[in-house]
Amino acid sequence: MGTEYNIRDGATPGHSTRLLAPHKNKALVVIPARYGSTRFEGKPLAMIDGVPMIVHVVRRASKIRNADAIIVATDDNRIKAVVEEAGGTAVMTASSHPTGTDRVREAAAWFLHGIVVNVQGDEPLLPIRPVEKLIDVIRADTNLMMATLASPASDLEDLLRPDVVKVVCDREGNALYFSRSPIPYPESFLRALERKSPGALSGRDGARFLRHIGVYAFRRAFLLKYNGLRRGPLEKLERLEQLRALENGYRVRVLPCRSTAIGVDRPEDVKKVEKRLRSR
Repeated sequence: MGTEYNIRDGATPGHSTRLLAPHKNKALVVIPARYGSTRFEGKPLAMIDGVPMIVHVVRRASKIRNADAIIVATDDNRIKAVVEEAGGTAVMTASSHPTGTDRVREAAAWFLHGIVVNVQGDEPLLPIRPVEKLIDVIRADTNLMMATLASPASDLEDLLRPDVVKVVCDREGNALYFSRSPIPYPESFLRALERKSPGALSGRDGARFLRHIGVYAFRRAFLLKYNGLRRGPLEKLERLEQLRALENGYRVRVLPCRSTAIGVDRPEDVKKVEKRLRSR
């Protein structure tokens, strides 16, 4: 490792790590990063243009202007060492957590920030301004416990991929459901499938699809009790932890953004991210 990918390069100054007293409007960004993965073992340490992916993610997160602290929550000493060598902060968490949110909850319990933002450790192209808006929205609405992001999706191949999570919302912008399947499912979509002609959905049909971006903002009090909420059949069936909130009757606000961020779900996604980084 070395200073050529030091996290502090381009970071916003003044991100402190701890607070001496609770503060409901202070925001803590937590990046969960586990080593084991059925689809991509060791993913946080995958090299992207010569830099470990987790370092890319922390670099991006450090540009969030209204965040007060940034930490990585991991279960592996190798990930912790890479983050710290690059100038970041990492804390060790249990290896038994079933979801990233459970890992974030353990790490956040050691801090006193009133708002906790879960930034996935596989988002090296993390959109910055939408995350800042997430923090602003949850700061402004004291009754809102949880918020997330989604962007328009019109590529048929993406809509068919289980790795790309879709969401549908009500008129107030609150999530009705998250799924790995294409939702909603209009007649024109069926016709496109019958033709076996993947491509772009046009016009009104394409506009109805939202691709979920796995960034969440929580009220600290809600997050601390989140893993105590009952895991419902939908969460287990879809393997989507955000459904736990919906199944227990909580609102999840979905903020629209125009980001086309590419997450790294599988090894083949690394080349897509490298191509996007080089185009910048």
